[in-house]
Amino acid sequence: MRKAFNVKKFFKYLLTLLGYFLFTILDGEFSPFSLALLTANLFIGLKPLICFVLYSAPFLLSFSAVTIAVSVFGGGVLCLIFAIYKRRNAKPSLETVGYLAVALTPYCIFSVSHPLPIKLIISSAIILSSFILTQGVKIWIVKGLKYKLSSDDFLSASFLAVVCGYGLIIAFGEGFFFGIALLSILFSGLLIGGLSPLLTSVVTAIPIAIFRIDFTPLSIAVIYACAISLTCSKSKLLTTVLTATVTTCLYFLTDYFSGLPAYSPFISTAFSVVYLFFPERLAEKLRDDLKVHRAENINRYSINLHRNLIAGKLFEFASVFSEMACSVENLKRESPQIDKINSQIANGILNSVCADCVALSSCRKNKFPQYDDLKKVVSLGIAKGGLNLVDLPKNFSENCQNAETLLRFANESILNYRVLEEENSAIEQGKTLLVKQTKGLSDALKGLATDACKQLEVNSKSQKKLTDNLLKCGIAVKELSHFKSGDEEEIVAVLSYKDSLNPLFLKAIGEITGYKPIITTNNRISETLSAVTVKRSPRMDAAFGISSKTKDDKQKSGDTHSVTKINEGKFLIAMSDGMGSGEKAEETSANAISLIETFYKAGLSSDVVLPIVNNLLSFNGEDNFTAMDVGIVNLFSGSADFIKIGSPYSFILTKDSVKIIEGNSLPLGILEEMRPTVCKTNLLSGDVIVFLSDGITDAFASSSDLIDFLSTQRALNPKTLADNILEKALFLNGGVAKDDMTAFCVRIFSKSA
Repeated sequence: MRKAFNVKKFFKYLLTLLGYFLFTILDGEFSPFSLALLTANLFIGLKPLICFVLYSAPFLLSFSAVTIAVSVFGGGVLCLIFAIYKRRNAKPSLETVGYLAVALTPYCIFSVSHPLPIKLIISSAIILSSFILTQGVKIWIVKGLKYKLSSDDFLSASFLAVVCGYGLIIAFGEGFFFGIALLSILFSGLLIGGLSPLLTSVVTAIPIAIFRIDFTPLSIAVIYACAISLTCSKSKLLTTVLTATVTTCLYFLTDYFSGLPAYSPFISTAFSVVYLFFPERLAEKLRDDLKVHRAENINRYSINLHRNLIAGKLFEFASVFSEMACSVENLKRESPQIDKINSQIANGILNSVCADCVALSSCRKNKFPQYDDLKKVVSLGIAKGGLNLVDLPKNFSENCQNAETLLRFANESILNYRVLEEENSAIEQGKTLLVKQTKGLSDALKGLATDACKQLEVNSKSQKKLTDNLLKCGIAVKELSHFKSGDEEEIVAVLSYKDSLNPLFLKAIGEITGYKPIITTNNRISETLSAVTVKRSPRMDAAFGISSKTKDDKQKSGDTHSVTKINEGKFLIAMSDGMGSGEKAEETSANAISLIETFYKAGLSSDVVLPIVNNLLSFNGEDNFTAMDVGIVNLFSGSADFIKIGSPYSFILTKDSVKIIEGNSLPLGILEEMRPTVCKTNLLSGDVIVFLSDGITDAFASSSDLIDFLSTQRALNPKTLADNILEKALFLNGGVAKDDMTAFCVRIFSKSA
C-alpha cells in the first residue's frame, strides 16, 4: 500500500535544499560551507541518503569537476558514517570533529578556490559551525517557533538566519533581501509583538552590515522596528503606511539606497502590501498558537491539575458523608409497639400481682379478671400516662381485693414504657439531625468540588491589552494572566503594592474588560510586591439601616439581626425575634442567628440549615422559641429568596408600591417538623427590604395602617426609614416599648445609578 504524500515533510526537505544552496554560495567559490549544515541535519535525524542528494545538488552549479568531486566526497563520507550510526541506534559525539576533518581533507588538498591557509580557516569554521547550527536547525526544521526559546536556542537560530540571509544577498541581491528583512520584522510584530520586531531587525540587519562592512543597516533596521512596534497592535494599515513613510524618507533624505537597483524601494513596498492583506483570521490562529506554545503553560497545567485533585478529594469526602447519611437512615431501632407493651403489662399484672394475691383461687373460679378487660384498663393507663381508682371498671372495683397493688404495678410499668419511648424519640431525633447534617455536608462538599474542578483557560487576547492599558496609566505589572472558566473570569496580576491601591488600576482594567472590576484578594508576596485577584463587580449593591429599642422593663433585647457576606455577589440578612424579652430571649435569638450565619457561610442550603437549627433549638426541652426572617440576595441578578418562620409581615418598598411578604409557619423550636414559608422575587434598583419584629407590627392597629405609613416613606435611606418606623411605633404605643422593637431596612441600588 502506497503511503500518502506528506506535505509537511516535503516542505521540510525543500527548506533544507534552500539552506544548502545559500550556504554553498556564501563566498562565491562554492566552498563546502554547507557541510556544517549537512552535519547539523544529520544530527537532528534527517535521512542520510536524501540529505546527501540535496547537499550535492547546489555544487552542480559550479560546473567544476574538482569542486563537485571534492564536495560529493565530503558529503558522502559524513552521510555514510551517520547511516552506520543510525543503524546501530546511536549518534556520534566528539568524534564528529575527526569525521569532518576527513571529509574536508580533499577540499584542503585539491581545491584551487583559496590559498591553503584560507582553506584551513574555512575548514575550522565549518567544523565549529556544525556544532553551533545543530540547535538552530532543530528549531527551524523540526520544532518551529512553537515553544519558548532559551538564550542558546535563540543564538543558534539567529546564527543560522544570519548565514542564510547573507546567502540570500549573494544569490538575489541586497534589494531583495531588504524586502525579506522588512517582511520578517512586520510579521514578528503581527504574530508575536513585544520586543520581537527589535530582535528580528537586529538579526536581519547583520547580513547586510557584513555585506556592506558598515553598521548603518543596524540603525536603519532599528528605526523600522520602532515604527512597527508602536503601531502593530493598533492597525495593519497604519503600520504599512508608517513603514512606507520611513522607506520614502530614507530614499530621499539619505544615501542608504544608493548603489542598489532602482526597484529596491518598490520591493520593500510590495512586501509591505503582502503584510497588509495577510488574512486576519489566519494571523489570529498563528498568533494564538505561538502564544499558547510560548506561554508558561506548566503553571496553568499545574493549577488545573491541583484543582482536579482537590475536586476529586472533595467529591470523595462528599460520598463518605452521603454514605454515612444513608447508613444512619437504614439503621432500624425497634420501637416498642403499643399492643405488645399492653400485653406485657397485662401479663405482668397476672403473673406478679394476681399470682401473689390471697384471693387468687376465688378470682380464677369466677374467671376474673378477663384478660381483654385487663388490657383495656392498661391501654387507658398508657393513653393517660397513669391510672387511679376511678379509672377502674365497676367489676374491678367490686371483685378485686388488691386494686391498689394492681394500680401501683401498672403505673410503674407505664412509667418505664414512657421513659423508653422518650429515649427512642430522642435517639430518632438525634438520628434525623445527624442525617440532615451529613447530607448537608455532602451537598456543600459537592458544591465546592464543582467549583474547584472548573478549568482555567488563559484569555490571551486581552492579556496584552490589559498590560498595555495599565502601562499607559503608569502602572507596570510584573505578571498578568486573564483566566476564564465558563461565564466566570478573573484577572491575576503581580505588581507593586502601592500600584495595587491606585484607583487607576481598576479603572484601566475596566476600560478593557467592559465591566466594573473589584479586587477580591490582595496578598503581599514581598516587601514591595502584591498578588492581586480581580473579578467582575456585582451590578448592584446594598445599604443597611437598623433601629431598635429594648422593652422598657428589660435590660436586654430578644431581637437580634445579622448581615453576612456569602460570596462576592451574594449576602444574607436575618432578623430573629426571641419569644419574650430579656436575657433568655436574647440568648435564644442570638444562638439561632449564629447558627444560621455559620451554616449558610459553609455552603449549606436552606432545606438543610433551617431544620437543623429547629432541631437544635427544640433539643433543650425548654420553651426556647424564636421567630425568624431570612433573606438571601444575589447582587449580580437582583434575585432574592425570603424565608419566614413564625415572624410578622415583612415588606418590600418599591418605587410605586409596597409588597407584602407574609408567612404562616410556627416559630423555630416549637415542633420537630418545620415548614417555613419561602418567597422568591426579583429586586430592582431603589427597592427597600423591611424586616420588623412583632413589637413594631403590634403597635399599629392593622396591617393596612402599617402599609399606609410605609407608603409615605419609600424615598428615604434605610437608616432614616428604620428610625422613622421605630419612632412611629413608639408614638402609637404612647412612648412606651411594650415589647422589644426592631426595624431592619436594606436598600438595593444599582452601582451605575
